[in-house]
Amino acid sequence: MKRTLIIILTLAMAMMTLAGCGATYATDSASNETISAADFGWYDDYEVEDAIVEATESSSGSVYNDVDVESASSRKLIKNRTMDVQTVEYDQFIQDLKSYVSSYGGYIESSSESGNSYYSSSLRYADFTIRIPADYYDDFSEAVGNIATVTYNYEYVNDVTSTYVDIEARLTALETERDSFLALMEKAETVEEILQIQSYLTDVNYEIESYQARLNSYDDQISYSTFYIYVSEVRRISTETSNPTVFERISSNLSDNFYDIGEGFKDAFVWIVSAIPYLVLVAVPIIIVVIIVRVAVKKGKKKKAVNSQENND
Repeated sequence: MKRTLIIILTLAMAMMTLAGCGATYATDSASNETISAADFGWYDDYEVEDAIVEATESSSGSVYNDVDVESASSRKLIKNRTMDVQTVEYDQFIQDLKSYVSSYGGYIESSSESGNSYYSSSLRYADFTIRIPADYYDDFSEAVGNIATVTYNYEYVNDVTSTYVDIEARLTALETERDSFLALMEKAETVEEILQIQSYLTDVNYEIESYQARLNSYDDQISYSTFYIYVSEVRRISTETSNPTVFERISSNLSDNFYDIGEGFKDAFVWIVSAIPYLVLVAVPIIIVVIIVRVAVKKGKKKKAVNSQENND
């Protein structure tokens, strides 16, 4: 009972002292504060507490100073690229694209394809979400441009260096905090003390797992760049320039119009030939009706001529 009272008084004094001096905790300021191991008063020296303060100070000071002088190549960059491409050889493009993805050590995260069915063969289009190792980011971009015509190209780079370093520093502080609780666990003498330490260990371990999961997510996005590729099948590739002159625009429009007219005649011819069975089915009854009507008309005229001759006689 006496020891429990001493623990409570020590804890209260430690909390008041830390609140007045602005002591450092090894948790995010936006979350609930975790009381450090030193607050329990279960050891006489402050070696562990000093280690916590030192780790936390390094996370808020010297670490960021080192980042400022780092070269750009060592920064934590998440690269994303969106590309719209056109191709006349759709099947060949899909085959080459998958081959490049495999050769660069990447993988297709998701894909979808539309525009072709059992009943019709129309122009097709597809979209891909592709993950490529960051070291081959530029090489893969160039490869896609070589096998298709790029009509839209957008790159987005997210620099997460500061956030990444901050998470690493917080992990270091939390791991130090966890080690201090484990050290206190060996000094605990009662079940109550053990249960209290385990409770705080559970909270610290949860935060460590949460921050580690964020780091793992960043590592995945940093090591593998993401490509969003939208491919469209076309009958021919547009030859328009970025800043065409009046004559170039006229020439391009005339070329497009003649091309569309030619394609229209082709489509009409294909439709007529394809529709012959239906035209025959419709034409046969019409022909039969026409024949019957013509026979009936001829008989009517013949009968009328006979009657007219009999009347004259």
